[in-house]
Amino acid sequence: MISVIISYYDRYEINDLHRLLADMERFPAGLPFRLLIVVNSTGVVHPSLNSLPTSFNHEVIRRENRGFNIGAWEKGWRYQKDEAYLFMQHECRILRSGWLKAFDQVSQRPTVGLIGESFAQDWDQPWESIAEEIRYYEIYEHEIAGNLIRDRVACYQHHLKSWQIDPLNNAGHLQSLVLYANRKVLEEIDGFPIGNNYGEAIASEIGISKKVEAIGYQIAQVHTKPFRYISHPQWSQNSNPSLWNMLVALPARFMNR
Repeated sequence: MISVIISYYDRYEINDLHRLLADMERFPAGLPFRLLIVVNSTGVVHPSLNSLPTSFNHEVIRRENRGFNIGAWEKGWRYQKDEAYLFMQHECRILRSGWLKAFDQVSQRPTVGLIGESFAQDWDQPWESIAEEIRYYEIYEHEIAGNLIRDRVACYQHHLKSWQIDPLNNAGHLQSLVLYANRKVLEEIDGFPIGNNYGEAIASEIGISKKVEAIGYQIAQVHTKPFRYISHPQWSQNSNPSLWNMLVALPARFMNR
C-alpha cells in the first residue's frame, strides 16, 4: 500500500486543503492509497478537520508545531507503516490523472531513491560556484550558534554537517514541495532532518536529497517538465522557476510550521 501524506499548518485557512482533496477525487490517482493528514498544531480548532469532504480512507493526526512541512512528513511516514509515500503540502493542486502512478513508476528504477516534481536547477553546481548574489542574498533566521550569517551556503553546509549529512560536492537537490520515496529508502537514510528555524528548514530540504545520494541512490524529477502532475501556488507548472523567484517565494514554501 502507498500512503499519501499531506502536511497542514492549523493557522492557515482550510480551504486550500479542501481544494486539494477535491482535486484528488476528481483526478484518479492510478493506484490505490490511503491518506494521512498531519497537522502542525498550534491549538487552532478547525471542526471540518474531523469531517473532511472526501471519500478516501483517511486519518488526521496532530503533532507539535516544529519542523515545518518536513517535520510533519517525518512524523507521517513513521506513523503510517506502508511500502511507499507521496508527500505533499496542503496548498498543492493535482493537475491530471495518474498522479500517484507516475511517481511510483519512476520509483521502480533500481537506481532512484527520491522523486520530486522539481529540481532546484540553479543549485545544481559545485557549492563553491554558487554566485555571490545568491550566496549573500540575506534571508532571516540564517544563523550559526545563534549568530546571523550572511553566507547562506556556509549556513546550509554547517547545518548539514551538524546533522552528520555529507553535503557532497554539488548543491543540487529536489524542492520539498512534493516528494516520493519508498519506506526502504527512508529507513536507510533514517528519515528527514528537522530544522528548528527558517535557515535550518532550507538546509533540511537540501539534506533530504544529500542523504539519499550519499547512500548511492539518484534523485529524479517525475517528468521532464516540472510540476507536471502536482503543482504548488508558488511555482509555475510550465517552466522551471529561476533561482531569484525561488528566493522570493521561499517564505511560503516553509510556512507549514
